[in-house]
Amino acid sequence: MGFFDSLMNVHITDMSIKSEFSNRLEILIREFGLQKKQLAKELGVSAVAITKYAKGLSMPSFEIISAIADYFNVTVDFLLGRTAIPFLEKDFVYFRPIGKINYSFYIYNKEQEKEKLEGTLEYIFGLTVWNMELPKDEVALNQFLCFKFSKTDSNQRLYEALFLTDELNVREFLFEMEKVLGFPFMNEYAGPMSIESQYLANLLIWNEDSIKPPLGSLPIKEPQYLATLLEPISNEKVRLNYVSTSGAMPHMTTWLAMSEDERRDLLMRRLRRIKRNYK
Repeated sequence: MGFFDSLMNVHITDMSIKSEFSNRLEILIREFGLQKKQLAKELGVSAVAITKYAKGLSMPSFEIISAIADYFNVTVDFLLGRTAIPFLEKDFVYFRPIGKINYSFYIYNKEQEKEKLEGTLEYIFGLTVWNMELPKDEVALNQFLCFKFSKTDSNQRLYEALFLTDELNVREFLFEMEKVLGFPFMNEYAGPMSIESQYLANLLIWNEDSIKPPLGSLPIKEPQYLATLLEPISNEKVRLNYVSTSGAMPHMTTWLAMSEDERRDLLMRRLRRIKRNYK
């Protein structure tokens, strides 16, 4: 069972608050791969105190409980056993940066017949790490959110409807993806110190069958698979520019080459800093 699944597998029980807290703290310490002395240092308490909390021998002050929740990016309600959901909805992709989304859209196709587009689309959320050998500063790295279209007929039909034939409005598609993920990447920029602005991400489209050139353009000499998607305005027809796609692939390749623990560490640090420094 992986990191995300372990957290989501925690259930509400009839145990006391102290028992619930100690059980969930122990799970978090284990799943984050922490030593108790590491957490103690972060919280400014002794390793002995952390051991007592995790074994249910004592309860920390509310200030420490709040600090523990902040460190693990979970809610206080989760720590106290009042909910089985560990984190806020908008933080979902930080805990599960790679996953799949079920989609279903009704469109009128070129023959003006009603058609249902449905299937499963992969998403990848991450930070733009360019070089594995360089220090990874979670503040300096940009966030990206990529939608990956596989070679399946259902994914290629969705791609066609979005970017080649205008049968499905791209903005409508993005708002639906935002709703499913709970990640507010479609918010308007609200200034450098706004917490809403910190959740924005560069949008990418990955097509395993290659990015198709805009209608009427010359064919591509060498296949390109990744393109940047600018957030469209209402009813705008979107054409992916295959000329500027090559720069996006190196950081995607590097991100995917990292271990799950490395990606989690960077994302948790990023989310922790967002919550601490922005309002």
